[in-house]
Amino acid sequence: MGIFLVTGVAWAKPDKDANPFEAAREAEAQLNYKAVLMNASRALEMANPHEQLVQLYRMLGTANGVLGKSNDAIDAFTKLLAIDPDHKLPRGTSPKITAPFREAGGYWVDRPKGLQVLPTLPTELAVGKSLAVPVKLEDPLAMTANVRLSWRLQGDVEYKNMEAPVSPNVSFTIPAEQIPAKPADYNLELYVTALSSTGSELRLNGDSAHPLSVLVRVPKTEVVVHDNGSSTVVVAKQQQPKKPLIKQWWLWTAVGAGVVVAVGLGAGLGYYYGRPDTSHVDVNLSSTVKMGP
Repeated sequence: MGIFLVTGVAWAKPDKDANPFEAAREAEAQLNYKAVLMNASRALEMANPHEQLVQLYRMLGTANGVLGKSNDAIDAFTKLLAIDPDHKLPRGTSPKITAPFREAGGYWVDRPKGLQVLPTLPTELAVGKSLAVPVKLEDPLAMTANVRLSWRLQGDVEYKNMEAPVSPNVSFTIPAEQIPAKPADYNLELYVTALSSTGSELRLNGDSAHPLSVLVRVPKTEVVVHDNGSSTVVVAKQQQPKKPLIKQWWLWTAVGAGVVVAVGLGAGLGYYYGRPDTSHVDVNLSSTVKMGP
């Protein structure tokens, strides 16, 4: 009786619960470029942070280039350079990959800064005033669906977010009541993000660790009083503290004037008493009598 051993290969089905971004990276490490395309495409359907999105477009461009799908590689690399204009491929990369990458770079020759989200901010703002933040978007590939403004007061931990759909005039307004008075000047910290339709971070201007800032000026005569019971903030006027007598300007003005008068009087008296006495005249008359012969 013969015994036959049958050796088979078990093909694992994609795990729907697995992280597609990590699955794409693992497939790339194994040079399984078809699996890279499948998992990276799945990952693009989700919201990705900026750095992760950069890697997804790089993997898609690389995989399509290796598989001979030049047009798809060019498309992926063009989007890669939109969100990361300074991206460079490693030295020694295969011509199958570098050729579509260079062609994608040609699209951005006249647009070297790629996709841009540009807020207009003042350098400073008076407390009690609202802050309007118009945002200019430069997005020739129309990748952006929404723009998000993230902001916080200096010293706060969490950012507050405001979103608006893409339009010719994107603008945000932070209400005056959310820019309160404090004992001293402080910074309003913020950054702006262009978002894809899936919520991925395409491009940021500033970020949570390195935000843009607007200096909030607080008048020196204002003091903040906190009511812990109702969590309200009351702004009250505070009189400037009186300066000590020795620091009063008028005192030193008077002292200076007195010194001038004293010096002038002393000089006059000195001159008076020190000059020659002309109150009497000494007359010395002498006569010579000439006797006759």
